[in-house]
Amino acid sequence: MTQINSEELYALTERIINSGVLGRSRTYGAILLYLVECSIAGKTPKEAAIAVDVLGREGDFDVSKDSIVRVHIYHLRNKIRLYYSRFGKQEKYRLEIPKGQYIINTSLNNDEDAPDVSLSGKVLERKSYTLWLAGVVIALLALNLFLPGEQAPNPVSPPQSPLLAMQPWQAFLDDELPILIVIGDYFIFGEVDESGNVMRMVREFNINSRDDLTAFQQQDPARGSNYFNLDLTYTPVSIANALVNVLPVIHSKANRVSVKMMSELETADLANNHLIYIGYLSGLEPLLDLMFADSGLSIGATYDELINLETNEYYIGSSGLSGDESFQDYGLMSTFPAPNGNHFLLIAGMRDEGLVNVSRQVTNVDGMTALLQNFGEQTQASFEALFEVFGFDNTNFGGELVYSRELDTKVIWETRLISQ
Repeated sequence: MTQINSEELYALTERIINSGVLGRSRTYGAILLYLVECSIAGKTPKEAAIAVDVLGREGDFDVSKDSIVRVHIYHLRNKIRLYYSRFGKQEKYRLEIPKGQYIINTSLNNDEDAPDVSLSGKVLERKSYTLWLAGVVIALLALNLFLPGEQAPNPVSPPQSPLLAMQPWQAFLDDELPILIVIGDYFIFGEVDESGNVMRMVREFNINSRDDLTAFQQQDPARGSNYFNLDLTYTPVSIANALVNVLPVIHSKANRVSVKMMSELETADLANNHLIYIGYLSGLEPLLDLMFADSGLSIGATYDELINLETNEYYIGSSGLSGDESFQDYGLMSTFPAPNGNHFLLIAGMRDEGLVNVSRQVTNVDGMTALLQNFGEQTQASFEALFEVFGFDNTNFGGELVYSRELDTKVIWETRLISQ
């Protein structure tokens, strides 16, 4: 560890916190400051100590049953990497949290070695606009299930599917609460030149609404002055395919189903509806903390990477990244009840193939039957599952369950309260 005096370390910590890379939650800043103070005092804090001292857990906190500290440390580590990818040139020292440890290491910063975490200035979409428009058409045809119109005379009711009696679908269909489908869209803004002309469009994962952009411009006026609100959003084409899989399952409740873009999601929506998210992992904000609060997985260096917190196994998608026509992708589903009695189902893929595959898995009777057999009857309302899919030339040749775990609803919602 490079020697750095306490004043410089505190100043570096403040710059990281004030940069905005830690997000709007104060939790990550509190954990970072705690680790820095322990480092200055020559202490190595235990996982339980962080849970009690920073996250407000009780003294009998059990690290074997609650992964909240590990989840937050993984996210904090990646956010610090993001800071150096953006602002590395200005820093003399690099601050790091070593994997598997709860300490702060510092070293002389070599900006040329800064990790490329690919979280800003990303190309909008690798698909052509033709495919995008085709996806929109499919989505509109699917959403037409919900629109009033002329009905065929004496329609024949389809036979009841066993899927409707399984979790998570039973929870959505057994009451009269409205169902809100949240589409993982992306907020797009422009980068302007010295003359004020828009040079390119930008996608930034931490900025997913006009309010987020305004807040960023206020936090970082120097960079924010280069950005201009275009009031644009876009959605991955695979969302249309996923909707085609999901909508028939809930068609019997069509009169109480509505659709909303993630960029328009409000806190009240989380309390007043059953909620189904469909989109990429990278489009989950502000539901990301909920999905990973008690998860046995964590986002890695990018949204194309998940880490198993127990085994340290990495699940890395290669769709669109390897340069060839073959691909390996992953889709994650997570479901759990909310305190108000409404239910959440989050269906997310790393890329298109993963999203389409997981939407098929969660709407397939045989697949869900096999998955639910991994859990006890009393815990089937809260669980997560990761599916792996392989393929070639946009054709899926197989998908299988590679990970599943029960979730603790209490941990999920307590984490939500802490992060606000």
